[in-house]
Amino acid sequence: MTGRMLLPFLLFVGVAAAQMDRGPVQTVGRVRVRIVFPDQAPCNTSTRVQLSGNSGVPLAEGSVTGECTAEFFDVPPGRYRVTVTGSDVANGDESDVEIGSVIVQEVEVKARRKADSEGDMSSAAFISVSDLSVPTPAAKEFNKANHLIARQDWPNATKRLQKAVAMYPNYAAAYNNLGAAYSRMGSVADARSALQQAIALNDHLAAAYVNLARVDFLEKNFPDAESLLDKASSLGPPDVNQLKLQAYAQVMDRHFDQAIDTAHRAHSSQIRAHAFLHLAAANAYEQEKKIGDSIAELQTYLSEAPRASQADQVKKAITTLQAQLASAREEAASK
Repeated sequence: MTGRMLLPFLLFVGVAAAQMDRGPVQTVGRVRVRIVFPDQAPCNTSTRVQLSGNSGVPLAEGSVTGECTAEFFDVPPGRYRVTVTGSDVANGDESDVEIGSVIVQEVEVKARRKADSEGDMSSAAFISVSDLSVPTPAAKEFNKANHLIARQDWPNATKRLQKAVAMYPNYAAAYNNLGAAYSRMGSVADARSALQQAIALNDHLAAAYVNLARVDFLEKNFPDAESLLDKASSLGPPDVNQLKLQAYAQVMDRHFDQAIDTAHRAHSSQIRAHAFLHLAAANAYEQEKKIGDSIAELQTYLSEAPRASQADQVKKAITTLQAQLASAREEAASK
């Protein structure tokens, strides 16, 4: 699966609530999760940390700070799986932790860099264009930046792109790539400024709208993200990464029918690597209380992506939802 959005999966809200049945509730004041890389490399603030319950279904999720930490509040005592997700990171070991009744609990999780195959910002975030009006020196800097982007050398790629726009202030493609690179470095304000400039210079640059939507995701501004993605879709056929973002924004904005439509549109158009969109549809159906439809989407996901990293979570979610459906049927039959 290529490319991912800022949360490469959706929270099963209703199912998650069912996992909290642990008897009398005791809470910790705060759980602080710190991400550690073998090379002590800095964190990208687009990295996410997720706490999952004993069924494997996500219960809470948050972004890391520049200090590689994510904080969660009022977490009931119990055993949790901590999962690190993002454009270029993954867990470096099995990260099951026991959380007790304390005021503050520190948790350290080892992480590793991974190939940019399942990230929230794919190579589609960056564009490579040939524009005859671009001065040769600026075009050379742009091309050098693209080589650095391919190696994920964000600081040096950023420097090259800064030179390109200094040489040619109307270079919309360079501003787009600069904004995407800033985002990968966690410089959200700079990313937003560069992407807004790209759109001001070329209001038909779909990639810039999608990248600006990604920035809105980082700030949990889902209505604006959805609007930007709708605009991008109006400019040309969306790819699977764009549809994933769009479906997620629609779910978060509680536009469930639109999210289902987006997922089904990808399926009917035979866009490759669209299996994830079944999770978006499943989440939307669940929140509409259409549990049978939700289960069907999850089962379709497993049939299309049986070896996906979320497969075990999805299987457990299906079991939980089937139990809920059976219980509801029994209750209805008894009336």
